[in-house]
Parts: sequence; C-alpha cells; structure tokens
Amino acid sequence: MAVLAACATAHADYTSPDGQFRLSGFGTLGVSRSSTNDALFNYPGQGGGADKKASLNPDSKIALQGSYKFTPTLSATTQLMMKYDADGEYVPNPEWVFAKWQPTSALSVRGGRMGAPFFMVSDFRDVGYANTTVRPNLDVYGQVPVSYFDGADAAYQLDVGSVTLTSTLWAGNAKSDFSSALRRSGAAVPPTEVRIDHAVGLNVLAEFSSGYALRVGHMQGKLTTKSALAQQLVNGVSPALAAGGATAIAAQQVIDAVTTDDTKATFSGIGFTVDRDNVVAAAEFTKRKVNKGYIADTTGWYVLGGYRFGSVLPYVSFSKLKVDDPNAAMPAGASGFGAAVVGGVQGILNTQKVSQRTTSVGVRWDVLRNVALKAQYDRVSKPANSNGLFLVADPATASAQSFLANKKDINVFTVSMDFVF
Repeated sequence: MAVLAACATAHADYTSPDGQFRLSGFGTLGVSRSSTNDALFNYPGQGGGADKKASLNPDSKIALQGSYKFTPTLSATTQLMMKYDADGEYVPNPEWVFAKWQPTSALSVRGGRMGAPFFMVSDFRDVGYANTTVRPNLDVYGQVPVSYFDGADAAYQLDVGSVTLTSTLWAGNAKSDFSSALRRSGAAVPPTEVRIDHAVGLNVLAEFSSGYALRVGHMQGKLTTKSALAQQLVNGVSPALAAGGATAIAAQQVIDAVTTDDTKATFSGIGFTVDRDNVVAAAEFTKRKVNKGYIADTTGWYVLGGYRFGSVLPYVSFSKLKVDDPNAAMPAGASGFGAAVVGGVQGILNTQKVSQRTTSVGVRWDVLRNVALKAQYDRVSKPANSNGLFLVADPATASAQSFLANKKDINVFTVSMDFVF
C-alpha cells in the first residue's frame, strides 16, 4: 500500500487552477525473452508473446487518466489504456469510465466501468510503478482474464482504533477476449469471448497503521464462453441429436464438453501485504470454481519478500497454479464422429491444462521520483500434460504436442521501465 501512495505522490500530472480537473497517466516499457520457441510467454489471453526472440509485447502499455469534480461530492473519471490485446494489436481501450458520488468521507458510490476487483491489487494491477515486481504474479492473476466490469459499487470506510476497514459491495457484467491459440493447422484462430454476467462480489480490506494490510474477497456470477472452434464442433454434431439413442447421447456429450454457457462461477481470495521500514512482503491465495463446462477449477497462490536498500529493492517470490478439477473430459462416444471432432474436443480441453509453478528473483530501482527500473528472472516449471500459462501458437504441430506432453522448465528474463506522469 505504501508503494501505491508513492505512486500517487510521484505523479507529475496536471491540475487545473480551480482544482476541478486533473490529468495524469502511467506506462511501462518492458522487454521479455524466454528460453523456448515451442510456446510464447505472455499475459494469459494475449494474441502473442515472447520466445527466444525478445518481445516488447507482454508488458508494454501506456494509459491516460482524467478526472473532473463537478461538485465537492460528485466527480467523473475516464482512463484510456493501450496494451497488447487478444488480437495481437495495440488498440486504445476505455478501461475506466465512471461517475462517483461521495456524500460523506466514509461512503462512496460509483457507477460505470471500473477495474474488476478480483485480487489484492486489482485497482492498480496495470500500473507497473505501483507494483514491486515487473508484473502481478501470473499464477494467481492469470486465473481471471477480465480486467474491468460494467456496473456499480459502494464502499464504506470505518476506522477502528489503528485499523481502517473498507468494505466494498459490487455488481455488474464483465467481458474480455482471450486468445488460447493463434493458428490451428495453419488457419488463424479468432479469440474466444469470455463473459461474466450478473456478477456480485464483496471485498473487505483491513489496513493497519503499522504497515500491514489484509484483504478477503468473494464473487459469483454466470460464466459464458464463445469459441469459434467450439461452435464448429457444436454445429457439426447437432444434426445427430435428432437420431435418438446412443448417437444422440454422444452428440450431447460432445456439446456439453466444449460449451460453457451461463454457468455458475465463483472466485475467492485472501491477500496480505507488509510494507514496514525496509521490509516488503506479500502473499495471496485464490480459488476459481466453475459449476460445469470445460473451464477448469483452479487454485493459485504466491508469496513474495523483499528488502529495501535505499532506492534499490531486491525481491524473491514463489508461486503455484494447480488444476483442481478439469470439469470436462473426452466424451466416450466422440470417436464415432471422426478424428476431426476428437481432435477439436481435445484441443479445447487442452486449453485448461494450465498447472505450473514459478520461482522469481528480481530487483527494483527507483531511479527517479516517478520512474522505476526493474529486472526479473522467472523459472517456470510445468508438469507433463500441461501447457502452463504459455500460449501455444499452433497446437497441431509436433513441437506443440511435445511441449504439452513433457515436463518443461522455462526461463524468462524481463527488464522494464515503469513511469507515472
């Protein structure tokens, strides 16, 4: 939390003479390189990434944010961000567009588009300067591909002795595109649309004056995915539903295996941070559960520790992402529809084989008042029969199938410059 406060004070932003309008921004210029060409390292869902050839794409971004205060209690904020997306492009996108009403110092109500509050650092997960590490830990933050929601929230703050308690109730809908493959047998694969409708969540944050913070959160909603490959499979086997008997049963099993439609999904997490004297530490534990469909149930966690030497902060972290329940398996009758259907179903199921663990070592140097330089080494270990969080460009190739089938240790090195303005 102290780093976030430093981020706010470091802004070289513009404020109008009357104090009503404020313009600020942030960005990251990052270069990553991995030790394999068989898969791409990226933020889960991006349409590309880094391999043995260094890439700017995973981490680089820039954003501009403006806010206007209409009255002492009513304001509006808009944030426009450009970062690498599921289509492999840099396109400006409105990440935050909301109005805020704050009738008292303790109560605030917002409506519009806001950062999806699934994690400990949801509000500033994209602000590299506000984070100790190069990026939020992917073994935890890679479980939910949406970064904002459209809806409303209400927050109430209460001081209890030396502890400040903030409770936030939120509700709305979220949507994002997610790229799980770039090509399949040479043909381009469009991103999958991920939707969370009717989401409702509650987060409670306790901030201690001694530099500790504890957060717990839970949300539930209705999850829907729209995949071009899944739709092709559904269209291909749907005529068999009219045949009745075992053929119809097999067709329905195929449809159920590749479809996630209006399915109950929950996400829960607990996080803890310390920023006291020269000690920096954090830990987070999260669980994703999906009632049915092919989206897997997962558990993610990380622990991080660092020690500040003046403007230099070395750190180390350990994390793990585990598939608890794949929620779908190859239907017994799928082979009756041919190799193309079996291969398509297996390709979709493989996107949920994401287990991995990561050891990270890095250093942050606050070289200027509003600029931080970082270098980070990640050792990502994935078990056999898992792609981890890596993007396999064409799952049909022999190298991609070997990557999935075998245990791999991949090294990723990143250098970045974070800035606020």
